[in-house]
Amino acid sequence: MLNVALCSYGMSGKVFHAPLITAEPRLKLHSILQRNEPTALADYPQATIVKSFEELIANPDIQLVVVNTPNEHHYPMTKAALLAGKHVVVEKPFTLSLDEGNELIALAQQKNLILSVFQNKRLESDHLDAQKVIQSGALGRIVEVEWHYDRYRTNITHKKWKEDNLPGSGTWFDLGIHMVDSMLCLFGKPNAVYADMRSLRRAEGSTDYFNTIFHYADMRVILRSSTYVSEKGATVAIHGDKGSFLKFGQDVQEGQMMRGIIPGMPGWAQPGEDNYVVLHTHNNGEAQRKIISGQRGYYEHYYQNIVDAITGKAPLAFLPQQSLLGVEVLLAAEESAKQQTLIHF
Repeated sequence: MLNVALCSYGMSGKVFHAPLITAEPRLKLHSILQRNEPTALADYPQATIVKSFEELIANPDIQLVVVNTPNEHHYPMTKAALLAGKHVVVEKPFTLSLDEGNELIALAQQKNLILSVFQNKRLESDHLDAQKVIQSGALGRIVEVEWHYDRYRTNITHKKWKEDNLPGSGTWFDLGIHMVDSMLCLFGKPNAVYADMRSLRRAEGSTDYFNTIFHYADMRVILRSSTYVSEKGATVAIHGDKGSFLKFGQDVQEGQMMRGIIPGMPGWAQPGEDNYVVLHTHNNGEAQRKIISGQRGYYEHYYQNIVDAITGKAPLAFLPQQSLLGVEVLLAAEESAKQQTLIHF
C-alpha cells in the first residue's frame, strides 16, 4: 500500500482527491496539510494533519504527494516534493510557464519518479463520447468542432488566484485547460490560435469569458466559456462531411462526489436522462438521426493508473508532456487575446 499526502483540503482536496484516493484500495490517505483548523479530521479521522509542507515532504513514510494548491504554487511545491524523492500528482494547469514544466519533467526523469497532472475531464462523458464518434469515422472528414464550458455565476469568490487579474488566474486557466486538453488528445497540436478574452463581472477581474478559435489544416476548433449563460445548449458539437454530433447534459461524477457518492457506491457515474448524444449522419443519400445515451465516466481510473505506473504494472496514461503542451496552448491563446492577432505555434 502506498501512503499519500494531500497538500490542501479545499474544494479539489475534499471533493476530488481525498475520495478518489480512499476509493483506491492500494492507496492510503496518510497526511493532509492544513495550517489552520484541522477540519479534514471530521471526514478522515485516520489521517495525520500536518502544519507545514516541509514537514509533509520530509516524512519517509509518504510515497506520493498531491499538489492541489493554487496555480502559482504548483511549480515550487512539485519541485520540492520531487527533490524529496516523492512521486507527484499535480493539479491542472501543470505550471505557469514552459520552462517550469520542462524543468519538472527533467527532474522527475532524473529521479525515476512518477509525475502526472490530474486531467480528470478526460474521464468524463463529453470527452469519451466525442472520442468514440471521432474514432468510429461516422462523421467523415471533420471540419468544425465547438466545445463549451458555460455556467451562470454572478458572485465573486474570495479566491484571488481565480478572481483577480493575476498570472494563471481566471476561467481560461481554470476551465479552458480542460477543453484544451481534450482538443489536444483528440486532434493533436493546432497550427494557430485567435482568441478573445474578457472579464464580464468586473472590469478589473480575471478572464471569465473566452472565445478561442484554433486552426488546424482543414478544421477549426472553437473553445468557448461564459459566466452569464442561464440556458445551455450542446456542450460539444462536431460537424463533418458525413454528419453531426451534438452532446447535451453534464457528466454526473463531480456532482455525485459533492454529495458524498464515490466510486464503488450504487449508481456511481451512471449518466442521467439529460446526458445524451444526437447523432445525425448521411449515408448513400439517406439521413439518419439517433439519440444515444451518454457514456459512463470513470474518475477512478486516474489513481488506478497512478498506482499501476508507480508499481511498474502499466505505463503512465496521464503524461506531464501532454499537460505541458496544454500550458503552451493556454499561453499562446492568452497572448493572442492581448495582441488581438493570430498566433502561430
